[in-house]
Amino acid sequence: MNRSSRLFRKYFVAFMAILLGSFVFLGTAMLALSGQYWIRDKLSPLSVGARQAAQDVTGIYASELTGAGRREALGHVIAEGAVAVNAEVLLFDDRGRVVACEHAIPATPLPSPVDCPVHGAMRAPANDTREALLKGYTRPGTFGGMFSRQMYMAAEPFTIDGAAAGFVLTVQPVSDDLASYVGGMLRLFLLSGAAALALAFIVVYFISYRLTRPLGDMARATQQYARGDFGYRVKTAENNELRQLAEAFNSMAISLATLESSRRSFVANVSHELKTPMTTIGGFIDGMLDGTIAEEQHKKYLELVSEEVKRLSRLVTGMLNLSKIEDGELQLNLKPFDINELVFTTVLRFEQIIGRKGLELAGLDALEPVTLSGDRDMLTQVFYNLIDNAVKFTPRGGRLEFTARTDRGMYRFTLRNTGVGISSEELARIFERFHKTDKSRSFDVKGAGLGLYLARTIVKMHGGTISAASDGESYTEFRVELPV
Repeated sequence: MNRSSRLFRKYFVAFMAILLGSFVFLGTAMLALSGQYWIRDKLSPLSVGARQAAQDVTGIYASELTGAGRREALGHVIAEGAVAVNAEVLLFDDRGRVVACEHAIPATPLPSPVDCPVHGAMRAPANDTREALLKGYTRPGTFGGMFSRQMYMAAEPFTIDGAAAGFVLTVQPVSDDLASYVGGMLRLFLLSGAAALALAFIVVYFISYRLTRPLGDMARATQQYARGDFGYRVKTAENNELRQLAEAFNSMAISLATLESSRRSFVANVSHELKTPMTTIGGFIDGMLDGTIAEEQHKKYLELVSEEVKRLSRLVTGMLNLSKIEDGELQLNLKPFDINELVFTTVLRFEQIIGRKGLELAGLDALEPVTLSGDRDMLTQVFYNLIDNAVKFTPRGGRLEFTARTDRGMYRFTLRNTGVGISSEELARIFERFHKTDKSRSFDVKGAGLGLYLARTIVKMHGGTISAASDGESYTEFRVELPV
């Protein structure tokens, strides 16, 4: 396929769009997750420090320390916590007021708020206070606007006599390191993504070409077939569904070529079939009318005309039945009748030619009545075609052998004739429409290759099977099986 074709461009653009979209999604997700990981990494030590400070404060209030001793102990907890987590440590009461900080620690922190110029006016938001007293929290924020910039915060409650009396808050400013970290990750991703996209561009380019090339071949093949040239074949080195599609496409081309050849042969045969008897009929009638044929010979030539008319009728009937089969309009008129009586009656229609060729008939006297339900007229065509072929291709003095029996609810009929056999290659196609074997062309100059195709179709419509066998030299055998 040409690399400038629309299909190739569509595949290539679609693949690249998917890849680019995937990279954008992956990059966005990576940056978001990286930022969250950074925040969790900063909040984790704050939470640990707040929890430890809350436990220490709870222990101080549970101890016997009072006055200066309690103040000194609380100052130690605040200072130690600030150093441990590199953050500011604040104590709040249950009303959200700051009661102790690194700048001011009253002798009796509870219930008195701290007297600190930095934190004395600070009030924790009511929702934050309730959440901190209940279970604590860790998150970034501005503490309801109390801080002028984003802060990492961790709050843990402390208790007095088993009840939450306040909470410890550890806070740390959100540094510019996060922006640097995310920026570094972004640069790393863009560099690696650009290299990956460049490689993907090359790979997708060739994959798109390999995927669309067989389709381009099929498009060209379709154009060739539309012009009646069925010799073009689709080629692909792939061992996948495209190869199967190409093989199916080539198989279709072979079938179309065979069908076209059969169609042309059929048209030629039918044209000849129609022209020859019509010319014969017209010549005989003209001869009788102008006196060329003596009056005492009129009966003889009228019989010949009658035979030609019957042959035309059979040809037209076969073509009409073929049309009905292809249109799905052929319907069966099922009635019970004796199938062996039909076989015997059909053989009698060939009595004269059998006598002229001196053919030996075997097995007819052994046929016993067998009743089955079927379309008598349609099955008459089946056995007429089989017997007609057998009589036609059996040489003078040859033998026709009939056998019929019922077995397990099936009627099994066999007709074997001596003479020219059929090769195994021809047997595989003998029931195709319009097909005539090479050997039959010298014997059957009047046939159009429809008889056995119609026979097989009619037998199948009755739920039966028909098959042929031959050794290719001395005999041919047809077998018909029909449900009784």
